[in-house]
Amino acid sequence: MFAATPPLEAKRSLFALASCQKGVERSKIKKLGFIDIRKAYFHAKAKRLIYVKLPEEFCEPGEVGKICGRLNYSLYGTRDAANNWEECYSQALVEIGFKQGLASPCVFYHEARSISTVVHGDDFTSLATEPDLIWLRDQLQKKFLIKDRGIVGPDQHDLKEIRVLNRIVAWEDNCIRYEADQRHCEILIREFELGSAKGVDTPSTAEHRLCTDEEDNTEPLSASEATRYRAAAA
Repeated sequence: MFAATPPLEAKRSLFALASCQKGVERSKIKKLGFIDIRKAYFHAKAKRLIYVKLPEEFCEPGEVGKICGRLNYSLYGTRDAANNWEECYSQALVEIGFKQGLASPCVFYHEARSISTVVHGDDFTSLATEPDLIWLRDQLQKKFLIKDRGIVGPDQHDLKEIRVLNRIVAWEDNCIRYEADQRHCEILIREFELGSAKGVDTPSTAEHRLCTDEEDNTEPLSASEATRYRAAAA
């Protein structure tokens, strides 16, 4: 039933590599491509024998509740659907020349075309030259129903900003800007009741300093406080 997801560092490594191209010829600059697979699970064949109730509109008069359907493809809500989809897209990428990562099965590399791809669920993020990103898009379009979100890069026709996993990635003149999920700040402000707090330029005062082990007289957190802290820190 297991389906892997890549560590966040996998996507961030693509952004870091994209930002380290000083001196590269304009035609050889690698850009970032973003593709979503629509209704991803429906592309993966069912591997178990599963029967489902049919909606009324699929039944003839008098057949409602008396007949059922056998799944040919994975259905959202079934336990192994995500695993089936992982196997489906992995096989599709390997068939067009990609090698699958060892440390993470969600990371792929196409040696001949120098394409690095990270798959998070139905979200494909790739780093390659524009012609190779277009080639990958066309290959995926032959196999899946896709949504081409565009290419982020330095040229005038490229996108300059995109939201990925609720994080912002922006290609600027001298850097790539990466902004964390803004919801995290909103949750912390609400959790610690800081909505009416006033902002300051220096987030500390002269009275605050780190304590040595000998000076530390703090008390351990209670069970409820520890739970609250872990939730906020995560």
